[in-house]
Order: sequence, then structure tokens, then C-alpha cells
Amino acid sequence: MTIDFKFKDVMHRITALFVPAYLPDAKKKYNLHAKHQPELDIHGIASKAELYDIATSPKVIEEGLTAGMELLSYLAADGYKIKTPVFTLKAAFPGEYDGSETHLPEGVLAQARLNVAPELQKFFGQSVRPDIIGVEENTGFITEVINKVTGEVDLTVRPNSLFEIRGVGLKVAADAKHADDIGIYFEHATTGTRVKVNPLDVDVNTPRSLHLIAPRVSDIPVGESYYVVVRTQASITRGNTLLKEVREMKSDFTITSA
Repeated sequence: MTIDFKFKDVMHRITALFVPAYLPDAKKKYNLHAKHQPELDIHGIASKAELYDIATSPKVIEEGLTAGMELLSYLAADGYKIKTPVFTLKAAFPGEYDGSETHLPEGVLAQARLNVAPELQKFFGQSVRPDIIGVEENTGFITEVINKVTGEVDLTVRPNSLFEIRGVGLKVAADAKHADDIGIYFEHATTGTRVKVNPLDVDVNTPRSLHLIAPRVSDIPVGESYYVVVRTQASITRGNTLLKEVREMKSDFTITSA
């Protein structure tokens, strides 16, 4: 399948800001991040059809997208690898095995793996340009979570397993007065309840990287989703300098206990 949009000759403009580089081996001071517009659900996507001169009725597009996504979900769950111009979707089973198992280990769940299609990457490379408007005001941020077993960016985490949080201004530190108010937390996506990571389970504590062991399954039950929260008194630009008050960073994505 290939992308052949009617509006393929349009050059798309996206507002972008410089943000501090977060990878530990970054060679330059900043990355360039797109500043995304408000999220669109399927209804919102369909409502934009006329903007791109798509003659199909928005109602038909909405109904088709809804039915199509449901069908893709069922097909992937039946073992099909789904390839579209936008993404590929397939089922995966995490974990390590000795070859004699007859079922998944306790607490391990099947996963849906979604990857951006090369066709879409090519389309973006040809048709998207940034409007750079300056440097984003920075109070520290969380960018991604790395599975230390696979080395990949992951939106799942196994209880009691090693993973990495990457970002800017992450170093956890405090004075005696605020020691109980800082740390790394898993915040339940629905209830807002927070589970604090044991400080002894934090192996690497730097401004751009935190290596830690996830809480036990009794604290983050399998199947539940959490935001990652970091509370610290450390300065963003000078990790060894303490601020007067605690600052807080919260991921804009959730990770699921798996």
C-alpha cells in the first residue's frame, strides 16, 4: 500500500520549539520538538475532511474509521500482521522462556505492537516543515521510558524489573526539610493514587537519566496504567544546586504494568 493523498503537493507547516536535549550522549544543547495541536478523536478527524478537499461525507469517514479500527484490532488479536500506509500492527509476547512452557508466566500479558509505516515516514520527509518559533520555557520534563532488557522505548513495565526514565532535570535530590516530599512515583491514570519507588531501588540518578526497579506487582497490578512522576529540589541546569521549593515533572504518556 502507498500513500497517494489528493493534497500530496501541499507543504504542511508545524510549529516547533527548541527544548533541551535529553539523551545522555547528546552532542548539542537542544532538540527540536513539534508543538502538537489538541488531540483529535475519530469524530474530530472526520470533521476535517472538507479542509483537505476530501469529498467523502464526514459521517461516512467516521463510521468507516470506527468500524475499520475495530476490525483491525480483532484481526491483530487473531494473529494477523496488519500493514497500512500509516502503521503496522501485530501481537507480541514479552518475556524469556526455557522452551517447555505451555502458557504465559503469571503476570505476563500479550501486547499490541504498533510501528510507524515507512510510507508515512517518507511522506512526512517530503511534505512537513517546521516553523521554528524559539526556545521552550523549561521546567524539566520526562520524555520516554526504556525497557532495560530489550533496550527499546516501551509503554509497558514489568513489576520489579529494571527500566530507565529519560528526560531533562530528572535528578532527585532534596535538603533535610523536603526529603519526604521528593522521589519517583507511579500515579494511577484513573484514581490518581501514587506509589512511591523505594529510593534504594534507584541505581542511576542523573539529570537526564534515572535507572530504577519498578514497584512490586502488589503495588502496580498488571493491566493498570500509570503516569511517571518525578519530584525533586535539584536545579534543572545545575543538578547539584537545590532550589527552595520542590518542583514536579509528570509524563504526558502512561505506561502499563505488564
